[in-house]
Amino acid sequence: MIQSDSLMHLIRQRRTVKPVLFTEQKIFEAIIDEILESANWAPNHGRTEPWRLSIFSGAGLSKYVNIIEKVFAETADHLKKPEKLEKWCKNAPHASHIIAFGLKRTENCKIPAVEEVCAVSCAAQNMMLVATSHGIGSYWSSGIAHMPTAAAAFGLEGEEDQMLGFLHLGYFEGDFVEGCRRSSIEEKVTRIYE
Repeated sequence: MIQSDSLMHLIRQRRTVKPVLFTEQKIFEAIIDEILESANWAPNHGRTEPWRLSIFSGAGLSKYVNIIEKVFAETADHLKKPEKLEKWCKNAPHASHIIAFGLKRTENCKIPAVEEVCAVSCAAQNMMLVATSHGIGSYWSSGIAHMPTAAAAFGLEGEEDQMLGFLHLGYFEGDFVEGCRRSSIEEKVTRIYE
C-alpha cells in the first residue's frame, strides 16, 4: 500500500521550474520511459486513451523549434505575439526533453470532448509527478497549442484532435520547495451531507 502522506508530499513538491533554471544534465532514457508510461495510466472514460505524445531531445529540440516557428508563421497576426515566440524558442534548448502532448479523438466517440481533455490533462499531471519523484523539474507551456495548425503539425490530423501543451523537463540546482501559495480548501468546498 502506498502511504498517503508520501503521495501528498510528492503532490505538494511538484512545482513549476522554468527552463532557464535547467542544468545541462540529460535525463536518462529509462526515466523518460517511466515518465511516458505514467501518462498511459491516466484515468479515461470508455478506455479511449486519447493522449498522444511527441518527445524531442538533443538535435530534436531544433526540430521542435522549427515546428513552432512554422505554426506561428501560419497563424493570423491578431492571434499571435512575436515576443511569445521568441520566449518559446529560447526556452527549448534549456530542456533535456520536451514532450508535446495532445488529444486524439476516437472516431464516432460518444465520450464528451471535455472528458477527453481532462484525461490528457491527467496524463500530463502523471508525467509531472513522476518527473518530480526523480528530482526533475517540469514546465507546462501551452505555447502554440491553441493555434489553428498546431495539432496537424504534431501529427494530429483529425477534425476534433487538438494540442494541449508542451512539457519541458530538466534537472535544476537546488531542491523542490513545498508549495505554500494555496488558500484553504474549505474556501472552495461546499459540503452537502444530508
